[in-house]
Amino acid sequence: MALMHQLTPSLKHLRLSGILETLEARNREAVAGQWSYVEFLERLLQDEVERRAQKQLELRLRRGAVNSTKTLEGFDFSFNPAINREKRNLLVCGPSGVGKSHLAQALCHEACRQGVDVLFVNTHKLLQHLNGGRA
Repeated sequence: MALMHQLTPSLKHLRLSGILETLEARNREAVAGQWSYVEFLERLLQDEVERRAQKQLELRLRRGAVNSTKTLEGFDFSFNPAINREKRNLLVCGPSGVGKSHLAQALCHEACRQGVDVLFVNTHKLLQHLNGGRA
């Protein structure tokens, strides 16, 4: 335990604070599973990589104004079977209540997962912004 407290300043200096969150648990697992030093280090580093990827995803979603609960997994394609699932550029239009915003935000969410920066804006806000720029 004292060794863990000694590691804290160094890990923070190296900006590896994610390792701090899982260090104790991974240490117990390593002792119980008799991991080699390399296996232990690999798991710690993998925890840090996953934490950073999750943080990047959250940042992209927040910057893009995407509702993080709207995902492709959560979209009910059976509700509107006319939706084309082809992977092409698209313009989403249609009457109210058919899931346009949900689908658009789900696509933004998936793009964020793949490391793409996005911005979700509904038409009303986009037109207000464009009109404000003309003024």
